[in-house]
Amino acid sequence: MYYQKRFDGHVHSDCSPRGVHSMMSLCEQAVNRGLMGFAVTDCCDCDRFDEMQFSERIRESAYCVYKARSVFNDSLIISNGIEVGQPLDNIGKADKIIKNFPFDVVLASVKKYPDGRKISDINYSELSENEIIKLMETYYKHLLEMSNWENFDVLSQLTLPMRYVNSESAPYFSIRHCDDIIEMILKKLAEDGKALEVNTSALRGKLNMILPPVRYLRMFRELGGKFVTIGSGSHSCGSLGADLGEGI
Repeated sequence: MYYQKRFDGHVHSDCSPRGVHSMMSLCEQAVNRGLMGFAVTDCCDCDRFDEMQFSERIRESAYCVYKARSVFNDSLIISNGIEVGQPLDNIGKADKIIKNFPFDVVLASVKKYPDGRKISDINYSELSENEIIKLMETYYKHLLEMSNWENFDVLSQLTLPMRYVNSESAPYFSIRHCDDIIEMILKKLAEDGKALEVNTSALRGKLNMILPPVRYLRMFRELGGKFVTIGSGSHSCGSLGADLGEGI
């Protein structure tokens, strides 16, 4: 189904480490694809804040948003956002950067396990079922702790591990054993009036589904959750606005 009013709530420009295209290029593509707008949510990973010069990157991102708004003012909504990764790893820097910039939207995510290993770097086919279960439990306990952080609007990528655990190299693995912890996370979001993100990036991969799965959206709704955003997780013009219709 084609939706006319499509807004991509999760987009990275070349101010992010893995971002490919400039803000202006993204805006031109958004207009060409008939999007009503998008949120620029460039990365700010607090575990590598100084190493990757995220303070400078976010300052440049905000500047590029304001410049793009002056050019595309009548044809595109451009929200100034940020994706704060691992905020609890450097809570002082996380709070400071949120305070220093007038963000329209703040996404929060966790892309590493508490032991420092990146979720995307592990070959899960080499792990036993019990080892994966322990990883998932530590991840969601940490995510629950992060959900108590006040300075974010949207929890991004709630079920990120599913993108990598469930692949051709590893058998299907359910995260339902973590449902009690996930329920506490979703309940906290609902109570605080925060949003849950639907991310369409896994529709472009081997998993071929939206994340989180619908069952967790239903759980969020039943717990009193009212706000859901949808985003492509794009790092380039090619995937900007991708699969928003299917995700909706």
